[in-house]
Amino acid sequence: MPFSFRRFSLAATSALLAAAAGAAHAAPDESARARYERDRQACLSGNTQQSQAVCLQEAGAALESSRAGQLTDAAAPTQQNNAVERCDVFKTPDDRAACLDRVKGQGAVSGSPAAGGVLRESTTTTITPAPATR
Repeated sequence: MPFSFRRFSLAATSALLAAAAGAAHAAPDESARARYERDRQACLSGNTQQSQAVCLQEAGAALESSRAGQLTDAAAPTQQNNAVERCDVFKTPDDRAACLDRVKGQGAVSGSPAAGGVLRESTTTTITPAPATR
């Protein structure tokens, strides 16, 4: 049984680190090092579901894999495609374009998945000409 738990925890940790790797915008080596330091601190503080030794070993392995370009976020394209498909419910081109803008990160974002959902909001100002007076 310990082997199965370790394999699960390794897979879960790898998946989380892979997701973090895909979300990073800094230079790959800098973000990998910063991620390693965060992971290491979590290991040392005991805020993980695994032993400290295993946690530190996995954090180091993830750092090396990231530096070698082996950590990728395979779920990112699927999540992006799903988000774009949600905009298909809008019938007018303007509404669909506004939805796509929100999906791409424009506008205000509030909430979280843990809180039950993410609300994306944008404001569009439309100027209509005044009716002609005689």
